[in-house]
Amino acid sequence: MTDRTPPPMVNVAAYWRGDFTLPQTPDEEPDEPSLRRLGRSGITVHGRDLAILLAPAYETFRS
Repeated sequence: MTDRTPPPMVNVAAYWRGDFTLPQTPDEEPDEPSLRRLGRSGITVHGRDLAILLAPAYETFRS
């Protein structure tokens, strides 16, 4: 037997009626992309930091 707590109850009917609010999203993008804000990941691939390797793909996604 496990000591897991059951997941919270979800009111599906309220969801489909639209009885919920979405969190506000900022209108502006942050000044600094998140990869730069986070800094080095500590994960390396062939001696190079993963954040540096992913930076070109991240910039492509942003544009």
